[in-house]
Amino acid sequence: MAKNFQYKARDRSGHILSGVVLAEDQTAAATYVREQGYFITSLQEEKSKTSTGQLLKSLRRVKTKDLAVMCRQFSTMINAGMPILSCVNILVEQCENSLLKEALQDCYKQVREGDTLSRSLGKYPRIFPPLMINLIEAGELGGVLDDVLERLAAHFEKEHKLNEKVKSAMVYPAVVMGIACLVVVFILTFVLPTFTKMFADMHVELPFMTKLLLAVSDVLQHHYLVLLVCIGGLGYGFVFALRKPSFRKQFDQLVLRLPVVGILTRKISIARFSRTLSTLLRGGVPIIVALEVVEKILGNLSMTEAMRQARVSLREGQGLAQTLGASRIFTPMTVQMVAIGEESGSLDQMLEKVADFYDNEVEDMVGRLNSLIEPLIIVVLGITIGSIILAIMLPMFDIMTGATL
Repeated sequence: MAKNFQYKARDRSGHILSGVVLAEDQTAAATYVREQGYFITSLQEEKSKTSTGQLLKSLRRVKTKDLAVMCRQFSTMINAGMPILSCVNILVEQCENSLLKEALQDCYKQVREGDTLSRSLGKYPRIFPPLMINLIEAGELGGVLDDVLERLAAHFEKEHKLNEKVKSAMVYPAVVMGIACLVVVFILTFVLPTFTKMFADMHVELPFMTKLLLAVSDVLQHHYLVLLVCIGGLGYGFVFALRKPSFRKQFDQLVLRLPVVGILTRKISIARFSRTLSTLLRGGVPIIVALEVVEKILGNLSMTEAMRQARVSLREGQGLAQTLGASRIFTPMTVQMVAIGEESGSLDQMLEKVADFYDNEVEDMVGRLNSLIEPLIIVVLGITIGSIILAIMLPMFDIMTGATL
């Protein structure tokens, strides 16, 4: 298992350098440092940090919006003729996200020591996605780094806009359903027990609905720890099962077959696929490498396998549209637009049109879902609360009916 080794060394000019290298053992780390032309003065294994601060740091993430702002500022400064090192230094000073700021500080040191921007950014895969690394590398080789950063900024802005649309469709129903569940638990835990003794004094046969409600109330009052353990165990088991490719593939296929969620998921994935591949191709990245990058960001294993098969087919001389059509995952319109792009030599433009089309489709669908979810939630809450009230009142109706007879 590879480990991190901290080193201090001197270059040929006598300047003192320091850094971290990932290697299997100390010998391999020393060999790597010497191959860079440095003279080692200190080399030791980096001790693992398990403090609360490190744990919280590992949970932090860099938002797509932060990357969009960074690329936009970077592109503006490069276009104005500023050196890359000065640009990175200014980005460090202006950056508000602490995690991104720390990464840029380290990148600044590496670039100052002679490393390329793409390689220094590539050492932080959790912060800078493969799309960004590959495009920046292509921009460095082609001398069009400002254009590449401009495309990246536009890409991340559209990606952020798409993510916000999906979140807006999920937050409202999640909050309402969460509050509704808390209200129901409160009724079953604190309100219903006041009727339990009354039901016992009635000496009547309780309806099935009332018995079921009392059983649920008893579990919530006296066996809630067991219930929490069971729910936690089921959640952990599901997450563990998702790590297995066979189960994950079946689950992803099931998601794509769902009536509403499946359609929305498919459209979001196609929009993300089209936009990312278009951005990479316009940046000068070879299509085989571009598909490998797209494969890492789709998230759906069925579509990931389609990308993997597309790379194999392209190496064998087949067209991309033919492979996408055979997967039966991408829509006929997407396949036809890709085929037209391949024939006309404008694949990047066609993919951008597909991405814009499905961006609008997702926006319209999210708007319709928001308008349908609100009355649906009201109906569900009405049925739930009505069922609880009915289960409480049924025994009373039976007593009143029996007394009348």
